[in-house]
Amino acid sequence: MKSETQNTTICFLADKHDLYDDRIYWKMAVPLKEKGYNVHYLLISDTIRRGITPEGIHYEILKTKTISKNKYLNFILKFFNPFNNYTKLFEKAKALNADIYHFHDLWINKIGGKLKRLKHKPVVFYDVHEPYAEDYISYSNVTGVLKLIVEMFAFLVDKWEKNKAKKYDLIITTEEIVRDNFRRVIGIEKAEVIYNFTENYNLYNSKKLSEKKIDFIYSGGITKLRGAFKILEATLKTKQIFPNVKVVFIGKYSPLSLKDEMQDFISKHNLTDNVELHSFINYSKISNYYNNSKVGFITPLPEPSFKIKMYIKIFEYMAFGLPIIGSNFGHIKEYVEKEKCGILVDPESSVEISNSMVQLLTDIDKYNFHSRNGRLATLEKYRWELELKRLINFYEKALNERG
Repeated sequence: MKSETQNTTICFLADKHDLYDDRIYWKMAVPLKEKGYNVHYLLISDTIRRGITPEGIHYEILKTKTISKNKYLNFILKFFNPFNNYTKLFEKAKALNADIYHFHDLWINKIGGKLKRLKHKPVVFYDVHEPYAEDYISYSNVTGVLKLIVEMFAFLVDKWEKNKAKKYDLIITTEEIVRDNFRRVIGIEKAEVIYNFTENYNLYNSKKLSEKKIDFIYSGGITKLRGAFKILEATLKTKQIFPNVKVVFIGKYSPLSLKDEMQDFISKHNLTDNVELHSFINYSKISNYYNNSKVGFITPLPEPSFKIKMYIKIFEYMAFGLPIIGSNFGHIKEYVEKEKCGILVDPESSVEISNSMVQLLTDIDKYNFHSRNGRLATLEKYRWELELKRLINFYEKALNERG
C-alpha cells in the first residue's frame, strides 16, 4: 500500500532558474523526493532535454525562444505570441495532473491562474525569489524619459503580479519586505516566508586557517552592480600589503562579456596570480571552495532591489565559518550586526573593502570571533530542514483545505 506522500505529485515550474538550482532542486525537489513525494520539474532554459536526474527527479526542459536580437523587442514579441513556451509549459504541467504546482518565476504567472482552474483542483504556490519591480528599476541603467517608462512598466508589472497572486493558495517569499507587500494586497494568511537557509553546514571541514589556500571568495551572480569591480580595486590595494593575496570569483557573469572585462582589469594591473575567475559551480560542489576559503564577500552596490534581497550567501558563509565582508545596508547589515559575523563596508568604497580585507588577514582574534559566531548561529538557528518542514506543513494544509 502506498504512503500518502507517494500518492502526492508535486510539479515545480521555472523559467529563470537552472535544472540544478540551489533552492528549487537541491533544497526542495530532492529532499521531497527522498520523503516519498512524486516530484517533477518543468522549466524553460537554454536547451531541449528531458529525463530523470540521478536523484530521481523527472524533468523536462523547453528551449528559450529568441525571435529578435533586441532584448526589448524579443520580450514583446514573445509575450504576445499565442504559441509561446508558457502555453507549452502549461500543457506539460496539465498532463501531469499534479496535486501541487509550485512555480518560481514572475512570468509563469501568465499560466498560474489556468493551473489553479484545472478540473482536479490542484494546489498552486507562487515562490517569489526577487522584488521584481525594484529589479527592473535597478537594472535598467537608463535616464530621462526612458527611466520614466521603466518605472511605469515596473509599477504595472507589480500591480499585475499582485492581482494574479489573489488566485493562488499561498505566496512564498525569501524575506519579510516582499512578503508584507503581498500581505497588504492578499491578506496576512496568504503570504509566508520560507528562508533560504543553507543545508551545506554538514559539509563543513574545519581546516586550520594556515591550510586554506583562498583568502577571499565571492560566490553568486557576478555583475558590476553586485560590486565585482570594487572587489578587484580593493584587491589591488590589498596587494600592496599582502603581495600574495588570493581572491576567487565563482558564479555566472552578466552580461557574459563581463568576465572578459574583469580579465582585462586583472591583466592590466598585474593581478593574474592574485585573482581567479571561475564559472558557475554546482551547489553540491561549492563546499570544496568554501572549506578552502577564509573570508566571503557580499558587497552589492546600494540599488533599490539590493536593499530588499535576502542573499543566500549570508547563511552559506556563516555555515562554513567564513567571516563576511558585507554591504552596510539591508539584510546583509541586519544579519552581520545581529550575529557579529563580519565587517560592514560602504560597497562603493574600494578603500573600505581593502581595509576590511587587511583587518581580517592580520587580526586573528577578530577573524576567529566572527568565524565562530557565524558558524554557531547557523547550527542553532539557520537550518534549511526547519524551513522544509514548514513548507511541507503548508502543502498539507492547502491539500486538506482543497478537500
